[in-house]
This record gives sequence, structure tokens and C-alpha cells, in this order.
Amino acid sequence: MYTNLHTAIQALYIILAFNLVCVAIIYAIKLRSIRRRKLNDRFKTKFKDYLTYVQANLDGIEPLRVPPWTMNPVEREAMQEKLNDMMEIFSGEQRHKLVQLCVDLGLVQHHLARFNSRTYRVKLDAAYHLGCMRVKEAVPALLDMLKEHPLNSALFVVARAVAKCARSQQELEAMVQILLQHNKNCYELIVDMIADSEVDAGSLYTGYVTHKNQAYVRIGLIGLHVYTDPAAASAVYRLMDAEQEDIQIKAVDLYLKSSRLLPRNVISKLLSHPNLDIRRLTIETLANIKNPAYVELMETSLGDTDQRIVYASGRGLLRMGEEGMVALCERAAAVQGTDRGQFMQQLIEDEIKQLSMQLHNWEKLTQYNLLMYTYDKIFRKSTRIYRVV
Repeated sequence: MYTNLHTAIQALYIILAFNLVCVAIIYAIKLRSIRRRKLNDRFKTKFKDYLTYVQANLDGIEPLRVPPWTMNPVEREAMQEKLNDMMEIFSGEQRHKLVQLCVDLGLVQHHLARFNSRTYRVKLDAAYHLGCMRVKEAVPALLDMLKEHPLNSALFVVARAVAKCARSQQELEAMVQILLQHNKNCYELIVDMIADSEVDAGSLYTGYVTHKNQAYVRIGLIGLHVYTDPAAASAVYRLMDAEQEDIQIKAVDLYLKSSRLLPRNVISKLLSHPNLDIRRLTIETLANIKNPAYVELMETSLGDTDQRIVYASGRGLLRMGEEGMVALCERAAAVQGTDRGQFMQQLIEDEIKQLSMQLHNWEKLTQYNLLMYTYDKIFRKSTRIYRVV
């Protein structure tokens, strides 16, 4: 009995000591947070005029001057954060002036020294700041760190720093190669990181779409999505017949977006493609082009086995002017009495109703008159105009 009581008292002392330690830690963190906030507020007051000077002179010819006083470690850290934010907002010559200011303030040299630290946390923090400042001299060391880094979220902090500091496609390629060695499907994230680089990656992506490794092909297709260069269309043309479905869809999407001339034979092939998403992408592209030359091809999709494609084709034809409206109405009238004919006729009537509520808009009024005229002429054998201006 005495032994059990003694053990319970010891356990109580341990729990009490643990609680006191936790309270002390929380209190210390709170005090540190308060002190840091006060120092930050004092920094904002002290450096307010200087930061205003920096922003006002970013477009000037003269380089930015350093503050006329020495900064303590806390002020230097706060200044670093402010400049980091500005370097992410601005680009071109404005960013270059901010980077040079970081050099003049000694921030670049400070973080290069910190990057040699044996403490991982310090080294990772230095890598982040070197990336923000676009320190090109740090690329070799950052790549070495990337090679040895375990697969976790911090890996991408280092990789983004490499992308920001990179000054050549070779350096970007080295970063991509290291990331892909981890066998992680992070293609969108890789493209997002490359977008932070000052290197034009268009030719890099164009080269990737012809790569034997499908991972590089996927990166190339995702990266080229922001380009409208016709060269991109020719580069991805052969990929429209790829075995991988996701590559097929991305290649078709990119081809339709980038090509200035869509051959009828290619469009016909895509509209009869077994993949529903590819047929839908093709119809949406033709509807956006609004070229009457494609009305006949669009009309064939009204006979598609999937009702979603029929709907998309019908909506597309309604956007292609008089030729499209006539083609849709005639096709609906030809199969009147069937479920498909009823579906298309309802689609037309819904569009008429929608347009009738927007007659204050000149363009909508014109479309309403044209569609009503076409609809009455084909379905009701009447040619009267419902609205005039």
C-alpha cells in the first residue's frame, strides 16, 4: 500500500514538473512573439521613409542607395523580408535594382555564408533567401543540396530556389532531372517552379515533347500550354496518337490552341475520336473560332452517340452565326419527332428564351432576331421578324 502511494506521489510530481516546463516554454514563446512584434513595429516606423524612397526610385536610372545607418540583426531580417516581397512583385529592371540593393546591403554575402552552415535548418533558410534574391552564383551549391535532399516538402523549396537563380536552360534541365529521379509525379509543380525563372523556357518545353521519357513529355505539354506559338502545334502533332490517354488529351488541347490553321482532315479525325474529352475540346475550339467553314464538320457531331457531345455541338453551332443556326435548325427539323430531334429543338428554344431576356444588348438582340427568323422559317414555315430596332 505504501509503495503504491509513493509511486502515485512521484507520478504527480512528474506531471506537475512537466506542466510547469510547458507553461514556461509557452510563456517564453509569448514573450518572444511580443518582443518580435514590437521590434517589427519599430522597424516599420524607422524604415518607412526609406522603403518609400525605394519604391519611388525603382524606375529611376540611378542605383538604389543603402540606408544611412547600420542595421542590427532583427532589422536586417525585417528588411530582407520586405525586399523579398518586392522582388516577387516586380520583374525586369526593377527586380535587378532590388537584387543589387541586396548585394550592397550585404544580404547576399550573409546568406551565402549561412548556406555553408552545418545546421540543416539554417542552410534551408539560406537557400530560400538566395532564391528570392536570384543569386546566380548559388546555383551549383543549390543543385548539390538538391541531389542529396530527401523526398519531402523542403525538397521543392530548394528546387524553386534553383529555378529562380538559374540563368541558363542547362541549369533548369539539371533541376528537372534531379526531381524526376525521385519518381514523383509533380509535373505541374515543376512547370510552376520553372515559371519563376528568368530563363525563357519555350524551347526547353518544345524539346521535352520529343523526349523518349514520358515524364519529360508531360512536363513539356504542361509548360507549352501558356504559349501560342505555331511551332508548339507542329511539335505536339505526333503526340495526338500517343498510347497514353492523358498525353493524347494534352497534345490535342495544345494543338487546337496553338495552330493558326486547322486542316479539315485533322478536325474530322478529332471529331470522330473515341475519347469524349478530345471530341469536346475540338467542338469548343471550333465554336470559339466562329468560322462558318467548319459548320459542316460541326453538324456531323449532332449525330454523336454521346448526348453531351450533341449538346456541345448544338451550343457551338448557335455561336457560329447564321450558317450555324440554319444547320442546327435543319438537322433538328429532319429528325423531328425523335428523342434526338426533341432534344435539339429544346436546345434552340432555350437559347431563344435566354436571348429574349437580354434584348437591351445590341449583339443579343441581333442574335435573337436571326435565330427567331431561322427557327420560324424552318419549323413554322414563317419568315416574320419578332424584334426590330
